[in-house]
Amino acid sequence: MTVTAAAAPQAKRRVRLPLIAALALAFVSLALISGVAYIVVLAGATGTAERLLVDRAQRVVDEQVATVKSRLDPVTEQLGLIAALLAAGRIDIQSPVAVRESLAVMMTKVPGVSAVAFASLDLQLHRALRQPNGMVIRDTVPLVDFPRGMERFRQLQTAHSTFWGELFWNNELGQPLLNVRTPVRRIDDAFVGGLIATVAVGDLSYLIGGRGQNPNYFILVDRNHVLAHRNLIDPRGLNLSENRPLPTVTEVNDPVLAHYFDPPLRGLQIDRALGDLGHVVMVDGKRWVFVRQALSGYGPQPWTVGQYFPLEEATADLDRLFDGAMVGGGTLAAAIVLALIMGFSMARSIRTITSAAEAIERLEFENPLHRPSRLREIDDAGHSLDRARGALKWFGAYVPRRLVRRLMELGEDAVTSRRRPVTVMFTDIVEFTPQAEDLPEQDTAELLNHHFALLGACIEREHGMIDKYIGDAVMAVWGGLQRQDDHADAAIRTALAIAKAVHEDNEQRKLSGRLPIRMRIGLHSGPVVVGNIGAPGRVNFTVVGDAVNVAQRFEQLGKEFMKPEDEVVVLTSAQTIAAVKDRASLGIELPKPEMRMIKGHEHPVEVYRLI
Repeated sequence: MTVTAAAAPQAKRRVRLPLIAALALAFVSLALISGVAYIVVLAGATGTAERLLVDRAQRVVDEQVATVKSRLDPVTEQLGLIAALLAAGRIDIQSPVAVRESLAVMMTKVPGVSAVAFASLDLQLHRALRQPNGMVIRDTVPLVDFPRGMERFRQLQTAHSTFWGELFWNNELGQPLLNVRTPVRRIDDAFVGGLIATVAVGDLSYLIGGRGQNPNYFILVDRNHVLAHRNLIDPRGLNLSENRPLPTVTEVNDPVLAHYFDPPLRGLQIDRALGDLGHVVMVDGKRWVFVRQALSGYGPQPWTVGQYFPLEEATADLDRLFDGAMVGGGTLAAAIVLALIMGFSMARSIRTITSAAEAIERLEFENPLHRPSRLREIDDAGHSLDRARGALKWFGAYVPRRLVRRLMELGEDAVTSRRRPVTVMFTDIVEFTPQAEDLPEQDTAELLNHHFALLGACIEREHGMIDKYIGDAVMAVWGGLQRQDDHADAAIRTALAIAKAVHEDNEQRKLSGRLPIRMRIGLHSGPVVVGNIGAPGRVNFTVVGDAVNVAQRFEQLGKEFMKPEDEVVVLTSAQTIAAVKDRASLGIELPKPEMRMIKGHEHPVEVYRLI
């Protein structure tokens, strides 16, 4: 309230012009400055073109180097973290299972890593390997089974820091592997093993190429050999081998890159402006700009990171601007240019309002939409949109946005109830009431809000809909907003994700001296009625049916299964298990069901405990 009141007088003092007056003022100014503008354009066009092209070249290569580092540095960081945990004993070196699981966790955090391994003092190699289908497998194999395995182990024994080694050739993948290694040493500097992570050349090419969006990048090593390129994403067609692990610039099947070492074109001002940053070559009658930058620290030899683009493409707009200034000339040319500038300014303001309206349509209310304008009509429209945003922001706090978007899509059909197969989830905090009684009201609210935020993020990630909050309980539905064939899979994945999130949150709560949260989760799948339920003018979009009741009964049934040491218990029905489309992707082993009686059912039902 205070901010609004203070801002109001300031807004009244702002000079705002009618649109027609602004246009008249602009054209009067055009006639006065036309001669000066023409001279400035002619004098500065050439220098501007060179500066802009050099700036673009520098930006392009800087972005590419930054991309390479952003893909490889996290590998080094994660490997160092694992090494520190092993050295400190937080990961049990004597437990192959614990080591392999820690390595598998790293695989999930760092994309592009093909394998992570720990070489122990007993010469065993504990590994986590990414399969072509994306699955991560774990195994332990003797170190001596690998060519040069002992040699590389001895290198780790003498090392005292992380380093990127020479390329490995992998027969199974048919391509070489980048590798980073780090010794694991206790605080007394005693060597207890070594870690190694590998990145396939194909994966590196895919990651730094923006997943195919940037086709003209390359990385050279050993000056002439190509380490990363779009044609190395799948290098099987290049006939690479252990004796020929990388192609040269002429062997990678890129007709432009093949001319990288051609003599640069002479007599071009832009070639002199580029300097060591790059050079221009002619390929089939077309001029191409190569830009490059040296990059060290990722192997025994430095890399050359670069891209190429057509010179004509980079300078086309500037060339047209220069030609127009030369042909137009005089006051008329200057007037047109300045009129366009004025029109662009107005168009930009209108586009801002359009974007703001589109943001409201998308139900995005978080950020202020209005930018003050000196054009009265545009400024008034902006203020109106901001007021609408403020009003709708409160609406968005009470109604799920995915629900609103779906109802908007349905239109008149939104009021029609329909029968649909869904999976329903009920969650509940164990013994929340006794905990809440010992907490101030504000702390209780913060606890619930934080808890619901954890659950909401997991539910949203799997396209679920939170139907309602019931005290400390949550009811969520998959397949309610629209038909969802994998509703059971998504619900189970969500339950597992919630269990993981609660566990991680509990670790932080324990560190801060707070009691951990314990939860029960119940899942059930079945047909329900989906639609708007309620009186005219006040309805809820919800689901009703026996499946809802059964899901709640399964959550309550968790009391019989929960042990004092359990943080989360997840129970699901046989109907949910039967509705799963891809059981293998869930990554869990299904236990044998137990038979239990639940309220409202005459016969025992099958109960599966997932966690």
